[in-house]
Amino acid sequence: MTTITYRQLLKQELETRICENDQYSMRAMAKQLKLSSAMLSSILSGKRNLSAKRALEIAKSLKFNKRRTEYFLALVQYDTVQSDEARTELLETIFSLAPREKPQKLDIDIFNLISDWYHVAIMKMTGTTTPPLNATTIAAHLGIEKGQATEAMDRLFRLGLLVNDKNGNPTSSKAQIVADAPKHEALRKFHRQMMEKAITSLETQTAKEKFVGSETLAFDEQDLEKAAEIMEECFSKIIRLAAARPEKKHVYHMGIQLFRVTKES
Repeated sequence: MTTITYRQLLKQELETRICENDQYSMRAMAKQLKLSSAMLSSILSGKRNLSAKRALEIAKSLKFNKRRTEYFLALVQYDTVQSDEARTELLETIFSLAPREKPQKLDIDIFNLISDWYHVAIMKMTGTTTPPLNATTIAAHLGIEKGQATEAMDRLFRLGLLVNDKNGNPTSSKAQIVADAPKHEALRKFHRQMMEKAITSLETQTAKEKFVGSETLAFDEQDLEKAAEIMEECFSKIIRLAAARPEKKHVYHMGIQLFRVTKES
């Protein structure tokens, strides 16, 4: 398990904002943080350190939410703390607050080609103890036609989402994959298929093979952002739990839904 430095986090933040707004720049970020461009450059290059007070000011200026602020401050503190015991405690805090690995964003046209659920499942099968992947083993484990498995593997190789390792076995990038178009039909298709499989699991899998829980509650739209943070934390913990065990037998799908049941009056 690895972590990043607070400087890397700031560089990522700068890159993200430049991607979202081509008018943004290091000078614009420095102005937003009420720093000179030279000082910000020195901080990012490691020539200057941040104090806890200045780090908090930066977090506020960049409008970090509570969790990201705590994560950023912990990274800043970890950079200067000397005690081994304190560093160990800080590492635990950092790992508990760390966001999920940044997803590999796909052009929606590419995602459209792999929007059938079994493409992602095939990629994740490379991380299990399943026998070497081929169309036959994939079809048997996923319950799809051998022809579908062959076409899917060929497509994933063409797109560079599957590659052969040094032993000639298929392996995938470890990044999560999302399409950068949340309202696109391809994404709705993927989620629809996974929800259909969840319905099937109600009848075909025992309580020891799955977890199903739900809650209907009165909720205010103003709290949706906070709810999203809590759900992201849940995803992060499950991902770390999965990563901690070196050998996995099966591929699981985890989905969390929080949606409105009542209609607008």
